[in-house]
Amino acid sequence: MAVPTYTPQQLQDVINALASGAQRVSYGDKSVEFRSLAELREIFANASSSLTGTVPRRTFRVVTPPDKGL
Repeated sequence: MAVPTYTPQQLQDVINALASGAQRVSYGDKSVEFRSLAELREIFANASSSLTGTVPRRTFRVVTPPDKGL
């Protein structure tokens, strides 16, 4: 599957949709409905990394069990 390319205007449209909390975005004669804001955030990360040429950082959380002895 090909990696989609994004324009700066498309990135700005995604930012505007995130800021307004909208799940449906219309422009011209086209309309796109997102399943969730999480999906929209993922698209934002992909679009911004595509335009800047960087890879988004993954964060990890390490959880240690509590100490059983005092």
